[in-house]
Amino acid sequence: MRWNLVTKSCRLAALSAWLALIAIAIAFPAWADDAVRLRMLVIATGTEGEDAGLAYIRPVLDVIGIPYDILDARRQDLAPATLASLPTGDGCQAEDAGCTGRYNGVILTQAGLVPEFTPAEWDALHRYQKDFGVRAAVLAGRAVTYSDPAPPHGVYLDYGLAHAASRNGLEAQWTIPAAYDHEVFEYVNRAYPLSIAGPAHPAHPRQPPGSLRDGSRPQVEVLLKTPDGAALVSVVRYVMPDQEKPVREVMISTIDNASSHLHSSVLAYELINWAAQGVFLGARYVHLAVHLDDLFRRNTLWDVDLNRDNPATTYRLNSGDIANAVDRQNAFRAAHPLVADFKLDFAFNGSGAVVDAAAMPLAANLKEDLVSAVVANRASFRFINHTFAHSDMDKAPAFPGTPCDYATFSSVAAAQADINRNRVIWALLDLPEREPNRRVLVTGSHSGLRDRRCTDISAAHADMSDVQADDVAFDAGGANPLFLEAAARAGVDYLAADASQRSQDVEQYIARYDDRSPKDRLMLPRWPTNVFYNVTHPSQLEDEYNHAYHGRFVDAGQNPCRIPGALCVPRSYREILEAEADKGLRHMLTFSRWPHFFHQANLARYDESGHTLQFDWLDAVLVRYERLFTLPVRNLPYYLIGDRTAQSLAARSAVIHAIWNRTTGQVTLSADRALPHLRVTGLAGGERYGGQSIREVAVDTHPRTYPVDRGLEW
Repeated sequence: MRWNLVTKSCRLAALSAWLALIAIAIAFPAWADDAVRLRMLVIATGTEGEDAGLAYIRPVLDVIGIPYDILDARRQDLAPATLASLPTGDGCQAEDAGCTGRYNGVILTQAGLVPEFTPAEWDALHRYQKDFGVRAAVLAGRAVTYSDPAPPHGVYLDYGLAHAASRNGLEAQWTIPAAYDHEVFEYVNRAYPLSIAGPAHPAHPRQPPGSLRDGSRPQVEVLLKTPDGAALVSVVRYVMPDQEKPVREVMISTIDNASSHLHSSVLAYELINWAAQGVFLGARYVHLAVHLDDLFRRNTLWDVDLNRDNPATTYRLNSGDIANAVDRQNAFRAAHPLVADFKLDFAFNGSGAVVDAAAMPLAANLKEDLVSAVVANRASFRFINHTFAHSDMDKAPAFPGTPCDYATFSSVAAAQADINRNRVIWALLDLPEREPNRRVLVTGSHSGLRDRRCTDISAAHADMSDVQADDVAFDAGGANPLFLEAAARAGVDYLAADASQRSQDVEQYIARYDDRSPKDRLMLPRWPTNVFYNVTHPSQLEDEYNHAYHGRFVDAGQNPCRIPGALCVPRSYREILEAEADKGLRHMLTFSRWPHFFHQANLARYDESGHTLQFDWLDAVLVRYERLFTLPVRNLPYYLIGDRTAQSLAARSAVIHAIWNRTTGQVTLSADRALPHLRVTGLAGGERYGGQSIREVAVDTHPRTYPVDRGLEW
């Protein structure tokens, strides 16, 4: 959809003439066709660098899959033709036959926008909301009231709230009126307060409410309040005298929201869902998957005396650890019913599960302690190909004989063989879901996607010196084309990436490298944590963590308080766990499917009660999650994460035509290409999630119609 906008320096005469009618506008909506497109309008106060609200809400819209347009109110005008159009594309008014609203919801990043958003533009926006039954959501700002000194005079913006004193650090209370019980914030745990970390601008509903120049009066329903009763999030219903049905509805947050605030992550979905009235392209789910890399291998361990890995000290899981993991996983599910189907994913290296890794044919070592335990409990876990020998897939040295900290492959065939040999082990151990997982690969250290230039920070440079300065990142040509070709030949569709590395934190098709196949591999990022690969016990984690973020700076004569990312004071294990669990929770609340990855040593029992670093982290994350949300948590296998991601990217790149006719209660869908798996929220016949119906439909160039189910009654 193309914008019909003019610059702020240019006012259209047609706009002024049309808005002159506002002074005598009738309150009742025309709604001749009562149809709107499923698309959101975001009215911002600048670019993402200038507007924290835009930077906050845009990634949420993207991950859900909602199409949207952005109007920069600082630099662009809002014209009536922007908001509604005829099938020909020409602008129109609601009274015109065939006139369709271009947006089914409006998001304002600031309550007052910028001074350049004129009274005429506010009038045009409000008229559109009334004529087409479209809601708005305000992300942040003080509850302002604006009057127009020029004709037609009168108050043109009023949220019905009187600003109180701005504050920081509030413990907000949920106070959802019964009328909105199943419509707003139905996914939050209302039994607990919501901590507001940033600035907030509480307000009190003004009594009696004032009257806007269109004759409507704002009525405020408070949804979230301060301990002393001031409003923080409210629904404002604009009602005409002697009428019950509102002519316009707005949800307003007077809390400053930004992507860095946890409370903003809690509020984001409802601000969008409210504006869309529960009907939109895309869907949101909460996800949590945990990958444990290096099964069947040994990990070197951190030495608290040497402040580095000690090659003489290693750990490999044993049968007791596997039995304990089954018990802990069952206990985790029982303690947290929202993750009742949770399974750990083991990324395994088959070279540690065979009698002789060099012999052919390969033979599984089924009598070995760990191997036999994994086989006996294989139904309790999921498995991912991590290559046979944890081989490095990075580029070989540019010149023969160049010193290298790790062995590399110099041919496509050798790399492909290491992928395929691990599939042989999968079959020998009879691990579950072998066929669908053939399409997924996790390389050792995520190698093959950047060029480390032969220096390995985890081995040859355990003093933690910065050996990454000369690394060549993925987007700078650092990926290994030989490895990518090997993956393509092996039938791998999805490649794991390290989200902490440059340009690997994006779901993307690897198109810039030629892997000599008709289609591109899809990169699936994974989140790392500071539960390091080389620790089994809280004391080890505590020592390495504090050395990395505090002690090494002190040892070098530096002040860690002046170094970004460093700690002024060391942390205890409990404090480390809380910090890491907070990061994990924030990741979940983005609605991203990305897994977190750990390593096999983290699953070791460290006390007689069976505690492990891995389940300490999981429990800490879920305890925090349960205080905020009541939504079940999805735990997808990696190949399904890949499939869902591919489907989302396909929908994002397509031109989808979606029109919601509120008179018939139906949505008509078509697209410029076939989309076999398009998810739409608010269509009847879908699965229930958080009280809403989410349906997967097949869409192509032929329009199809589906009934709407907004899911307001459970």
